[in-house]
Amino acid sequence: MTFPLYFPFSLTQFWNNSNLRKKLALSFGISTFLLSIIFSLVVSQSLKSHIQKEKIIFLQQISNELTNTFNRGLFERQHDIENMAILPRFRNPTNNKEDRRLFLEKLQNSYQYYAWIGFANTEGIVEVATGKLLEGEKVNERPWFIEGLKSIFIGDVHEAKLLARKLPPLPNGEPLRFLNVSIPVYNRQGSLTGVLGAHLSWNWIEDVEDSLVENIPNDQQIQILIIANDGLILFDSGNSWRGKTVTYPPEDAISTEFFNNNDYIISTQADKGNFLVNNLGWRIVVRQPKITAFKSIGILQRKILFWGLLLATIFSLIGWYFASYLTQPLLNLAYYADQIRRGDYEIIKRDRTLFANTKKHKYYNNYFKIQNEISLLYNSFEELIFTLIKKENDLKNINKQLEEKVKIRTQDLRKAKEIAEKANQAKSVFLSSMSHELRTPLNAILGFSQLILEEENITKDTKENLQIIINSGEHLLSLINEVLEISKIEAGKMVLNNSTFNFYELASSLKSMLLIKATEKNINLLLEIDNNIPKFICADERKLKQILLNLISNSLKFTQAGSITVKAVLETENKIYFAITDTGRGMKPEELEKLFTPFFQTESGIESKQGTGLGLTISRQFVKMMGGELKVKSQFNQGTTFEFTINFQSDSLPCHQKEAFNLRKIIGVKANTANYRILIVDDEENNRLLLTKLLQPLGFSLKEAVNGKEAVEIWQDWQPHLIWMDIGMPVMDGFQATRAIRKKESMTESSHQTIIIALTAHAFMEEKGEILAVGCEEVVNKPFIKEIIFEKLQQFLKLEYIYNFSSVITPFVTNVDKSDTSEIKRKILVAEDNLVNQKLVVNLLNKLNYTVKIAKDGEEVIEILKKEDYDLIFMDIEMPKINGIKATEIIYQEFSHRQIPPIIAMSAHEDENIISVCKSVGMKDYICKPIKQNNLKLILEKYIGVKS
Repeated sequence: MTFPLYFPFSLTQFWNNSNLRKKLALSFGISTFLLSIIFSLVVSQSLKSHIQKEKIIFLQQISNELTNTFNRGLFERQHDIENMAILPRFRNPTNNKEDRRLFLEKLQNSYQYYAWIGFANTEGIVEVATGKLLEGEKVNERPWFIEGLKSIFIGDVHEAKLLARKLPPLPNGEPLRFLNVSIPVYNRQGSLTGVLGAHLSWNWIEDVEDSLVENIPNDQQIQILIIANDGLILFDSGNSWRGKTVTYPPEDAISTEFFNNNDYIISTQADKGNFLVNNLGWRIVVRQPKITAFKSIGILQRKILFWGLLLATIFSLIGWYFASYLTQPLLNLAYYADQIRRGDYEIIKRDRTLFANTKKHKYYNNYFKIQNEISLLYNSFEELIFTLIKKENDLKNINKQLEEKVKIRTQDLRKAKEIAEKANQAKSVFLSSMSHELRTPLNAILGFSQLILEEENITKDTKENLQIIINSGEHLLSLINEVLEISKIEAGKMVLNNSTFNFYELASSLKSMLLIKATEKNINLLLEIDNNIPKFICADERKLKQILLNLISNSLKFTQAGSITVKAVLETENKIYFAITDTGRGMKPEELEKLFTPFFQTESGIESKQGTGLGLTISRQFVKMMGGELKVKSQFNQGTTFEFTINFQSDSLPCHQKEAFNLRKIIGVKANTANYRILIVDDEENNRLLLTKLLQPLGFSLKEAVNGKEAVEIWQDWQPHLIWMDIGMPVMDGFQATRAIRKKESMTESSHQTIIIALTAHAFMEEKGEILAVGCEEVVNKPFIKEIIFEKLQQFLKLEYIYNFSSVITPFVTNVDKSDTSEIKRKILVAEDNLVNQKLVVNLLNKLNYTVKIAKDGEEVIEILKKEDYDLIFMDIEMPKINGIKATEIIYQEFSHRQIPPIIAMSAHEDENIISVCKSVGMKDYICKPIKQNNLKLILEKYIGVKS
């Protein structure tokens, strides 16, 4: 910042040499004073406009009042003369002259501004007048007489002629001036006899002006002018313009130049007369000097500047005072910066109170003398910055070297990660393969051991040996299952598979499974279920079953006598509380801390030599996935309580395999249902044929398209109500077709919006969100079952189905009377490619009094079903030619016209995804290999209603 030299010393030098304290004080003061000046200018400008408007209104009021008073006075004088002219005793020329004069003098006395009133005959000779003035004089050339012969006349102001010699002069020496009023006089016969005229003294208007401005102070300098039609100034309240002639101003305004370039606020009013008084064409001007009008603004400005100067002084002092608190830390900082610049890097370590205690560093003022703190800081930090830049460059070089090392290390880590991922993948493949390879021989070991054990001709030792084999095999199976579960959890592949199931049926089946073991140990197994829990809940049935099975089995393992109580209570609308309480050995406090650690076993667990130590870990993870937390309370030698909660959704009917659909066969829709148009889009002919066969009996109007492009064309012409849209198709896929339809819908008006339901075999969660985002209302996975198709139609088209209750399809009861079941051998079809498993299942079922047929693959299953019916099918999902999943799909497609027996999946893979796929294609249940006889019995009892 530089300043020009206006003084002997340089302002720039003064400013640069001043310390921050002085600069702040000056800045505060100057800023405050400048703000005061600006404020005064703004206020004055605002007030000036306001005052000018008020003054114009005020002056306008004066001019209006003067005009009105003038017109009113002329009207009254005109009225006086008119009344006198029609007075019978006056207008009769034969009347006594003295009487007529008396009338005129009375009229003159009634109004002080009548200077003279007289009557002149038609010859222009004054016959009678007030004070006998001008009687006998000839006035036939006077304007008031000439115009008065014609009609009533009000003449302009003029100087006295004849009367100037008769009347006394004015005190101020000015000439007499009159305003004439005259009127013709007629006798009773209507003949003109002469003119009655009156001269009004011009002093009248001066008195009017005095009465208007008497309440206005003289210092307001308000001036009134009356200008005649010819530009003559008839009246000037200031007496400086009277008698002068000016150029007559324009109609809309009077220029300020008219008044010698003086600046005035002016109001002008033209005399336009009224319907009784003639217009004389006068203009009344009221003016006030602007300097007088705006005098108050100047006073206010001076007051504002005075207070601004006072405030500037006060703020300068305040700035001076507080600047010391601001500058002191700057001085301290400058000192440290200077010392660091000089190489003393340990100064801050020696003094930790750099900014905390300003009093301690006041001696730094003397160190810097009167130096400018800012300049000092600038110089110190400039040197410091150069030093830092040098160090930064050194750091960059070091960082570059480190980055190279990190890059190499990152590559090593990436390679190690890839190796670990491959190893993890290999582990998953190995575990899956191990599960299948181990379960297959275990299936034979356990199955045939159970068959031999039930034979009557074996010895006691053989039975004991067989029981050892069975127990060892079951122990090995539990180890395999638990290792697989914990592996899935660690890999993050475990997901919830929610479905709707009968909660009470689940509890009953668990009790049935565990009651035998509890009875053997003489333990009372109690179930306390809250009646408020809905019958059907939507949750992960398998995980809940495994949690309860693990916890109850754990209690059975470590309880020698007493009871085990399983309690289920509805805690909130969508939360169930479980508690499993036993009277077993309990646990020590130090064991509770490690209870959920994988492979950890308590002291009693080690003694029992049972389990792997994974059951509780798996249960805890499952509970966490279902929205709860598994907790344990235990007292040594008194018992243990495991408690947890799960979240669920209540449902009056199951979600996918809904019992309502299973118990009632749909044969049509109600008559009042609209004739819905449905478009089926799929490139696979079998898929289109399946949907057509499902929907055609219900009376829908159906059309087919083999790709998305054809679907868009049919939609445009046919406007279907609903579209079953396959996602993966040639030419144009389902994504593109849905986008095209939605875009066309947005550009055209339609009575309805087409519902689009996607059909896909790859609807993972990410892809499902993408499908819904393009405009589909729902996603249905392939392979689908007819119940889901009917459910979606009912949901989106609000259908009311017609059911045939005589053809009930039920997984629980067949059409055979249960009273006769003991006399009927049920037919069961077993689809299994493994010879050992074939023999095992056949032997188990034959011992249970069932007729068994074997099919070695899915193709053979279909051929057998074409020839005869079966009550139940056990379907291995891994078979050559046609596997169990595909075979089930074909069965539901080809045999949809008749009752399909319950299909039970068999597999050595106990995997959530596989179970979900099995259910989605229509399989009713899932049994894991190796097959246990008790599990087989439960399945048979559940689905064909016969106790073996």
